[in-house]
Amino acid sequence: MRPYIPSLQSLLAFEAASRHLSFTRAAQELELTQTAISHQIKTLEDRLEIKLFVRRRNVLTLTPAAREYLNSVHEAINLLSIATAHARKKKPSTVLTVTCLPTYAVKCLIPALPEFQRDHPEITVHLATSSTFNEFERNSYDVAIRYGSGRWASSRADRLHGEEFFPVCSPAVLAETGEFGSIAEGLARMRQIRTYFYSMYQDDWPAWLEAAVQKPVEFAGESVFHLQLTSLAAAVDGVGIAIGRTPLVDADLASGKLVAPFDLRVPSNSAYFVTSPNDKARMKKVEQFREWALARLGENPARKTASATPHASSASSVEGHMAPCPAPLSR
Repeated sequence: MRPYIPSLQSLLAFEAASRHLSFTRAAQELELTQTAISHQIKTLEDRLEIKLFVRRRNVLTLTPAAREYLNSVHEAINLLSIATAHARKKKPSTVLTVTCLPTYAVKCLIPALPEFQRDHPEITVHLATSSTFNEFERNSYDVAIRYGSGRWASSRADRLHGEEFFPVCSPAVLAETGEFGSIAEGLARMRQIRTYFYSMYQDDWPAWLEAAVQKPVEFAGESVFHLQLTSLAAAVDGVGIAIGRTPLVDADLASGKLVAPFDLRVPSNSAYFVTSPNDKARMKKVEQFREWALARLGENPARKTASATPHASSASSVEGHMAPCPAPLSR
């Protein structure tokens, strides 16, 4: 029996309404009436036998089932859009789909992509980002830059580089802190930036503090952000002090947007890998991207863990040991 596949009109209406959280705006985008959007959503709900939207006090929200369904619908529409665009081109091209964590994409991959595209103009890169590891389990990509142990079923994984984590802040925040005699004293004058991703993600502050001071630290305040990308942006803009990770903060440290007040860097027990599903690992476009990524983004042998001593503005020595860090679920 042929499986049920909803009409494209219903899926487009659902995706647009979910994005805008408004039937009116979805109708304007798709050049339909609000009644038509409502009809398409009702038809989809009836066929799926689930509720997709809930309206409370004139505010439209997605149900949990709808949020889960939306991920697949959005991905399917994107793939159809890309395939259609390339089918219409007179000159054939090769599409390479790459999946990556948001912070790594913005800080590391995207700045380097022009070089790959100059070397391989026939390849069109379609980059998707995801802040959860669930998306990496789908076999809908050609290449993924993943973070973790490197042991993933049915995948080829080549190590790009390891990482270290340590506090970073803007030069202005460090200047406002003034001279201090210990790490705890310096941190007590700063606002702590935490990264929070629901209840699944534990950021790296506890592990670094255990290695550096081995006792509770009272910060001047706290700010919490959803992704490491936004936490690092807040640090650059002077909100407070955040935990940075190599290579995600390397460029900002080199440019002077961020500084590392303390020399202690704790090595992580996870690393970045360029991976591909086994059935795609030997495709020419995948091999070309893998070779480029390993050469351009791969580990720098010269990078070494800094000695376990505090910054010159701190007179005390660092106590404790180098502690490994669990792999995060949001980057």
